[in-house]
Amino acid sequence: MFVIEVIPLKRGLGIESLTYYSSTSYETGTLITVPLRLQATTAVVIGVKLVSVAKTALKTATFSLRKLEPQTNTSSLPALLLATVQKLTEIIPASSGAILFALLPPEIRNGERLCPKTISEKGDEDTTVRILTDTTENRYITYRSSIRETFAHRGSVLFVVPTGADVATAKKHLELGIENRVITFASTHTKKQLHTAYEAFEDHSQAKLIITTPSYAFLDRHDITSIIIESAGSTHYTKRIRPYLDVREVLKIYAKQTGRSLLLADAVVRTEDEIKRRDDLYTTLGEHTLRLQLQGTLTLAHHKKIVDGGAFSLCTDELAETIARTLEGKGHVFLYGSRRGLAPVVTCANCGFIFRCPDSGAPYSLFRTYKNDIEERWFFSSTSGKRVRAADTCPTCSSWRLREQGIGIQQVYDEIKKRFPNEELFLFDHSTATTHAKAQKIVNGFYSSKKGILIGTSMALPYLHTQVDTTAVMSYEATRTLPTWKAEETIFALLVKLRELTKKDVVVQLRTEPDDLLLLASKGLISQFYEDEIEVRKALLYPPYSVFILLSWSGTKEQTQQVEQMLTSILKETTAPLQCYSAPESSSTQTLRYGLLRIEATNWPDKTLMDTLRTLPPYIKIEVNPDRIV
Repeated sequence: MFVIEVIPLKRGLGIESLTYYSSTSYETGTLITVPLRLQATTAVVIGVKLVSVAKTALKTATFSLRKLEPQTNTSSLPALLLATVQKLTEIIPASSGAILFALLPPEIRNGERLCPKTISEKGDEDTTVRILTDTTENRYITYRSSIRETFAHRGSVLFVVPTGADVATAKKHLELGIENRVITFASTHTKKQLHTAYEAFEDHSQAKLIITTPSYAFLDRHDITSIIIESAGSTHYTKRIRPYLDVREVLKIYAKQTGRSLLLADAVVRTEDEIKRRDDLYTTLGEHTLRLQLQGTLTLAHHKKIVDGGAFSLCTDELAETIARTLEGKGHVFLYGSRRGLAPVVTCANCGFIFRCPDSGAPYSLFRTYKNDIEERWFFSSTSGKRVRAADTCPTCSSWRLREQGIGIQQVYDEIKKRFPNEELFLFDHSTATTHAKAQKIVNGFYSSKKGILIGTSMALPYLHTQVDTTAVMSYEATRTLPTWKAEETIFALLVKLRELTKKDVVVQLRTEPDDLLLLASKGLISQFYEDEIEVRKALLYPPYSVFILLSWSGTKEQTQQVEQMLTSILKETTAPLQCYSAPESSSTQTLRYGLLRIEATNWPDKTLMDTLRTLPPYIKIEVNPDRIV
């Protein structure tokens, strides 16, 4: 008999490992099924001992071990992946099981499919991270050359993209001449497509190009020698569920553990990576780019001041003329709006009451849907996901004078419909593009139309794979109000993306004087942008000059105060003080409280701190270097 120690692959379990009796011995890394809380759960074996060796420990144990039934149809995780997970526990305050759960594809962690077999051996490639900063067209030219060179040395290439929509775009750009050697993985694939992809992945007769989203990036083949992370500046690489892994950082560790080369590529890579390139911790692929050569010309359109009694128009005369000219030439227009729905905030004009979500305290957004051609209005909280019918009167003073504040994408749609009543309009937001298939249908309809206008939020950008004649930012001020400490980088990347996407004019509508960011984006001065951004980050001790650890919890005022006192006591020995503050959307009944640890880069990683954070209760959310700290 044997004592088997396993890590259960279950999110939020809070248990590092479990032990069982077994009449069968298993190799370390084997995936088996174990009984856990009346359910069958997939687990990975991390240790095996003979009962005779563990007899003393078993006699003194205060619990009895459950017995495992013999299992024959098993598979194993690569040893180098387990080594990567072990390294990650040094910088991520989560259990090994939670990290593995986040890294493995759903079919494998749920036991629906065996892990592909591979030889776990370390490669001998240079693991120094390389940076490629260039336009999309030039990057793909470089990729095609690099892939063929890797194939010539009988190596496979792992090509990682941020979203399922990007998989199809990458395949289209890279498959010419190697169609039978391209494999794609994405959560948007059907079961049949995934089955075909797994079958091709396990065929080792020739090197392959594996194009995948982060969900499948850690499927392993022994012949993978090169990893490419396309659109490396995208926020989609950060997972939205615990333990909130940044797949880019995981792949850096994974490449070192497996001895593979790693390339980070984008028109605008993250400032953190550019700093390491300038400090010679990373190298540059090709020549360092000082200025991006972009086709679209960025122009500014100022809203006119509202005269007494006048009405504000969402569309300036300059933009309206540009749209009309484009449509006359049978062209296509994309209008970017930063806010979803009709309006981001609804208030009472009499008493000033703001409609808020009772769960999160965040202001409700107002959006519109149609059922049997009948308009329905809803309040929606992007923070909690709560959706309720929109109120007709104020709950405080019963007033009917409810006022919509801010510009939502549906409001833009209404304005453009009035301006261009005879033109074909397409709306791409969370209410219309509810699935990948619906999103593809909207975009395909837009591109296949003789002429048309697509109005969309940032959701639409990964689906726009072909240049359009004209693009526009409907409100630069609204776009600037991003609740993130890296807003400058995000907006600069957006403007560059729109210029790349555009053949002719990129119109930015604004009410105030243009800032330096617009000037840099209009000229493609990426090197100057980085110099300015690095200077600010040094002064404010923003990453990578420090590491942000953000704790979040919510409840009544009394409840949040109790949690804060507990955290202050537990974390009093840390190298940095815990800075606590309330979220702006907090209300008198529901408070969202934050606790920020700003750890100097020289004191990172901190094993003691990670061990302490793992002991915190699950209702406290823990994020390392999140994009938002308010």
